[in-house]
Amino acid sequence: MKLPDQVAIVVGSARGIGAAIARTFSEEGAAIVLVDLEKMNPQLDEVAQEINQKGGKAIAIVADVTDDRQVNQMIDETVRRWGRIDILVNSAGLRGPLVPVQEITEQEWDSVLAVNLKAVFLCCKAVLKVMMKQKSGSIVSISGTAGREGMALRGSLCAAKWGLLGLTQTMAKEAGPFGIRANVICPGTVDEADLRTMYAERAKGLGMAFSDLEKSVLEQTPLRKYASHGEIAKAALFLASSDSSHTTGEAINVSGGRLMN
Repeated sequence: MKLPDQVAIVVGSARGIGAAIARTFSEEGAAIVLVDLEKMNPQLDEVAQEINQKGGKAIAIVADVTDDRQVNQMIDETVRRWGRIDILVNSAGLRGPLVPVQEITEQEWDSVLAVNLKAVFLCCKAVLKVMMKQKSGSIVSISGTAGREGMALRGSLCAAKWGLLGLTQTMAKEAGPFGIRANVICPGTVDEADLRTMYAERAKGLGMAFSDLEKSVLEQTPLRKYASHGEIAKAALFLASSDSSHTTGEAINVSGGRLMN
């Protein structure tokens, strides 16, 4: 096992990439704190029950991680329950509007920045205080293509995801002397219904057929396929575990070659 006796908080773990990461970490021996919004509570409970039924350890905490008070309550509950926090995964996300910059409303901008950047800041701020006392820890955040290149109709998302990379590098430099690592995963195209819905909206906004847009995206991906949730989870496991003990401040592309450093 790669994470024996570790305690991992996975934010945005009711479904998708976050749920896959929670399951993978549990299989590798970690106790899991699943965190998501109230509206995701049924799915969140299902993931927790699944992990526990398979012999793992998991609790579900409903929290809005854009709210500092709720974030601190979540951190306090984790420490009360298990005494430490070894891993934080920031997997919550909001893609936001598919419109040109001049058409983004202030409310849309604020919402996207709140979920994709402010929430990460609040969770990291709270967990770093615990990890610094331990002198150990790993923070893994999920970015994406929007965090590595500008994208038409994705102004707010790109701003948030690029900001995430800067925040991560800053934390890596500040927290490194305390034995804490911070890294980012940048997925490309991921095999999930939400992404196909987004592509359909994007195609409409660009005046293209969905099939043409999807073909164009996959043609830009040398492996010519979508990534699975499990493939992203394996990358998260690498960054959370001692396998990457000398890796920090990095953005790891898991994009089938769509993104290359």
